[in-house]
Amino acid sequence: MFLLLLQGSLFFTRVHVNKYWTFVQEGLVAVHGTLVAVAQGAGLWPMFLFGFTGIFVITQMYGLGLGRWARLAIFAAYAGAVLWVYSERGWAQLNEIVRIPLIDYVAVFVLAGLFGGGLWLARRVRGRRAPMEQGATA
Repeated sequence: MFLLLLQGSLFFTRVHVNKYWTFVQEGLVAVHGTLVAVAQGAGLWPMFLFGFTGIFVITQMYGLGLGRWARLAIFAAYAGAVLWVYSERGWAQLNEIVRIPLIDYVAVFVLAGLFGGGLWLARRVRGRRAPMEQGATA
């Protein structure tokens, strides 16, 4: 929670968008989510581990400036770990690894749509008010 609040307080600073700082934050989210799931004891730790590391593999690792072989090695390690865990857990449970990334990316697009819609509405309202204000002052 402290890191989330710190990240929010660093908004509009260089640290907020520092690729290494972002990597640490993403990594700690995966660790935290996995440990909380293990502590809950419901057996959902793979969903959190592979869900949050999946987000890193899908989008975040490209911002680190890694070479092609490093990215391939990270992807291979991720895929290998998924195959190892789900070969014992059961292939029917494999859908767990897409739940968190899917929820995350859908939420990003919904939030972007809400902000975009709000900005569009504000422009429309301001655009309608501007002619009336100009006519009243003339």
